[in-house]
Amino acid sequence: MPESPLAGKTVLVTRGQEQAAPFSAKLRAAGAVPVEIPFIAIRPAAAPEDIAVAAERLDCYRWLIFTSANAVRFFCPHIASPAPVPDIAVVGRKTAAALAEFGFSPALMPDDFTAEQLAAALAPRLRHGDRVLFVKGDLARPTLPEALREAGALVDELTVYRTVPDASGRERLLALLCERKIDVITLMSPSAVHSLVRLLGSNAPTLLEGVTIACIGPVTKRAAVQEGITVHICPTDYTTDGMIKAMEQYFSVEGR
Repeated sequence: MPESPLAGKTVLVTRGQEQAAPFSAKLRAAGAVPVEIPFIAIRPAAAPEDIAVAAERLDCYRWLIFTSANAVRFFCPHIASPAPVPDIAVVGRKTAAALAEFGFSPALMPDDFTAEQLAAALAPRLRHGDRVLFVKGDLARPTLPEALREAGALVDELTVYRTVPDASGRERLLALLCERKIDVITLMSPSAVHSLVRLLGSNAPTLLEGVTIACIGPVTKRAAVQEGITVHICPTDYTTDGMIKAMEQYFSVEGR
């Protein structure tokens, strides 16, 4: 059996602690050597009682929207069974999988895992005056609620978590980069990009020289490019499986 193109490649996993383990396991299965250094941390942004109040009023809404698994995990424990739940729209299989953990399934999930595509798919299903609850993190882009309001919906936004920089692994990160022990840095969100830039400071261009940068999707790639970071890998399937496949394709080229 031929050796995987990722065999022996040291891949930096920058996700938060809870989300890092599944990604690392997949990387090991592909022959890579994952190193976990979280760039961001997830913290509550609303009191549990405030989330519970919103969950009790779900019968007021035509649609419930989640664009991240974290939003699902902060909100869904407060849904009392067998309370009526509106149709649910999500971005991405990972968000749908988190929803399944609570016994729910989405009525709508676009093939392209972006807020723009969700807005385009959902807008034709809305009637003027339909109420929509968008459960989100503090860094969610305004693209989706703005598009739905233009379509005539009444959109309530509930911020249930916030993303904060995690600098706890800075010294280890700098040491690994200085010693040229990292082959790939994986960036899974714009906030991870911005955290990387803060952690490396003005030495970023030198420290990242020769390091392959992999971004989960076009929004994260755009953030990296705006920060002056060259992106080598960006999968068309915006999932960890898609990321690994894209890395394998990249490193299958002789000499990489």
